[in-house]
Amino acid sequence: MTKPLSCEQAVEQFFAYLDRALAGEPLNDLEAHLEACLSCCEKLAFSRRLDTFVKNRLPQSPVPDGLEARIRRTLGQTSTE
Repeated sequence: MTKPLSCEQAVEQFFAYLDRALAGEPLNDLEAHLEACLSCCEKLAFSRRLDTFVKNRLPQSPVPDGLEARIRRTLGQTSTE
């Protein structure tokens, strides 16, 4: 049995969850946390609304080459500071 997720760990996975990019143990751990945490359920509902809002307003054009890598590098730098 794995250690239960903290709220912070759960929130970090919300957009992957909404994009259906979680599977296996990470998905099971997040769903178990959501079953027990009303606060995170409320945060997930907000994240779902935000995700829908943004996706409905973005053009359906492809992402420029290299943009995703630059964003991931930037996020990786800010998460360790």
